Amino acid sequence: MQKLTVRELSRETARVLSACDQAGEVVIRHSDGREYVLTPTVPRRPRGKRQLPDFAKRMAANFGSRVFSEKFVGGILDKGEH
Repeated sequence: MQKLTVRELSRETARVLSACDQAGEVVIRHSDGREYVLTPTVPRRPRGKRQLPDFAKRMAANFGSRVFSEKFVGGILDKGEH
């Protein structure tokens, strides 16, 4: 359990909340001796690996098996139609 001050909570809120997430609870100490316990209401979800879309499948759905020549693509880029 980590002990932090009210000043740290005020000036570095994100760091205090991150410490709270990691430790499960944080004690906030006031200069006059009062102490408060800060705990997350819902435990942090474990983050999994982010699933990316299947870009090849999307491209096949949009364009099928068509292959565009360099000349065709170059012409579109030169005209500014992209």
